Amino acid sequence: MKTLAIAIICSLAAGIPALAQSPLSAASVTVQRYDEITSSDASTGMACCAPHILESGPGADFFHVRAVFNVAFTEELDRVSINSSDIVLMLPGAAEGLRAVGHYDYIGRLETGETSLYARRPNDWPAETAQAFIDSVWRVPEGTTQATLVIGEEGAQLQLPLDLNVAPGQPVSPGSTLQATVTGFGAEAQVAVSDQFGRQDVAGRVVPTTGQALRLDLAVTPLMSTATDAQAGENQFFMYAQNFSLVGPNGMPMPYLGYLTNGSLRTNWSISSSWESEPRTSNLPLYFLGVPEAGVYTVYYFQDPVAQFNLQ
Repeated sequence: MKTLAIAIICSLAAGIPALAQSPLSAASVTVQRYDEITSSDASTGMACCAPHILESGPGADFFHVRAVFNVAFTEELDRVSINSSDIVLMLPGAAEGLRAVGHYDYIGRLETGETSLYARRPNDWPAETAQAFIDSVWRVPEGTTQATLVIGEEGAQLQLPLDLNVAPGQPVSPGSTLQATVTGFGAEAQVAVSDQFGRQDVAGRVVPTTGQALRLDLAVTPLMSTATDAQAGENQFFMYAQNFSLVGPNGMPMPYLGYLTNGSLRTNWSISSSWESEPRTSNLPLYFLGVPEAGVYTVYYFQDPVAQFNLQ
């Protein structure tokens, strides 16, 4: 009977599937605490001169958690995808986890809302692998000193204890990620443009009905890699031309007309770069609407002044 009982137990155990495990393991985790963060979302305010500042409030703090994960890829597991709703911060005694209020896709630029986690197995795996990243912000009740970052669905979760007993600091500002130099400035009555419609080149012009088209030539050099999901050894920088603003001698921002590219003036244009040893400089021909008055002009990148010039 004893032998039979053992055989039955072994048989039952063989039919029970093994508990799922998270393929993630933490390579590094950093925690920073802020009282205020300037949002980079374009839906509220004006970045250069009326930024949207998020406040943690008197009863809470913002905690910025950056976590880098190694991923245990296999022949069967070629990618990891975790929904934002399965990335939460559990506080002691809480029944539910806190969801993130913001995230950083690029250093210095907070986007509001949650983000997911994704990693894909490289083509030359296992000779090369890839990491996964979380770079998010949570709003936590004041006085909380411990929390657990929980990642993944129930049954396949990774739980990372976090020490929240850190001194408040300041977020990295967008302006500290680049160097900007004014290389040219001038006024034009109109801007000749050429676009393609219906597979035909169509000439045109942008004609200010008030003021003039002010051309600002800007040389921009990254000072660091800003992509928060860049793999080890990679350097990646990304920006939008429209994130630069020009403030005239009267202290008022000038309306943005666009970025000149291939004869077309675009109000929405992105510039990306990557490098191995030294970052390369991008030359930006930007147009603004205004009057070329004498005095000091200031160039902003988001909320940060990054260059000035004096028009005589």
